Amino acid sequence: MKRVAMETLSLSKINYFLKTKTLGQKIISFTTVDSTNSEAKRRSADEPEGAVLLSEVQTAGRGRLGRQWLSPGGNIWLTVLLKPELPATKIPSLTSVAAAAVCLALEQLRPSIADRLQIKWPNDILLNGRKIGGILTEMQVSAAKVQAVILGIGLNVNLKAEDFPEEIRSLASSIYLETGEIPSREQLIASILNSLEHLYFKFLEDDLSETLAVCRRKSAVLGRKIILIDHSGKPTSSGKLDRSGSPSGQIREAEALDLGSNGELLIRYENGEKASIISGEISLRLQ
Repeated sequence: MKRVAMETLSLSKINYFLKTKTLGQKIISFTTVDSTNSEAKRRSADEPEGAVLLSEVQTAGRGRLGRQWLSPGGNIWLTVLLKPELPATKIPSLTSVAAAAVCLALEQLRPSIADRLQIKWPNDILLNGRKIGGILTEMQVSAAKVQAVILGIGLNVNLKAEDFPEEIRSLASSIYLETGEIPSREQLIASILNSLEHLYFKFLEDDLSETLAVCRRKSAVLGRKIILIDHSGKPTSSGKLDRSGSPSGQIREAEALDLGSNGELLIRYENGEKASIISGEISLRLQ
């Protein structure tokens, strides 16, 4: 595979492919920023809904539960600023909305990977079983009212194996590594925003049917045995790492049954007890 040098993102090329009415109508681009999500938080009061922040490099990219996200140039690091007038309890569903939008965009541009593209609930995008992207949804709340939703999307486009730390090379990957090709980042960004706006407007109408259909079709977990790690639980007295490699917490095994009406994961524990899980302090591992 011949690796192609990446050019700086062209906003005019993104706009050429963009078909949205709101999302991406204002794009703020950086060469380097600590985190597009952090920058969006700092700007949220002054920027309109649908503003998009892009950066070639993030120096302090973040994933769920505060994990570091490797963010070198030649990839896609973007954040969409949303301002839905909804209760905070509705906001976790936006992670599913974004995950579905990313999958639809990738399928549109690379139909040949459709049957190898999956969502590991709630926020990981997998290709050939390896993570190529993720979603980070954060809220700004004041007086019990949602002021803004910071929706971050990261996609590994052009990374080589040696770009990843050795300990995650078997788990993480990039579009280039899995396909030998590099899609137009501008076209992919526009396609993500086009799909996201469509599903987001449906979400605002209390219609998640299309989002859930994509998430079920692409699910890497439904019908499988999983391990749930509750990071809000108290660690064991030994303070050792658990078998997932995460700081010790409460661990339970379960079977993933379905997605609920709001995108929550419906599970059955080994003792037969059923429960619904929303994203938050829970990590999920496939057995």
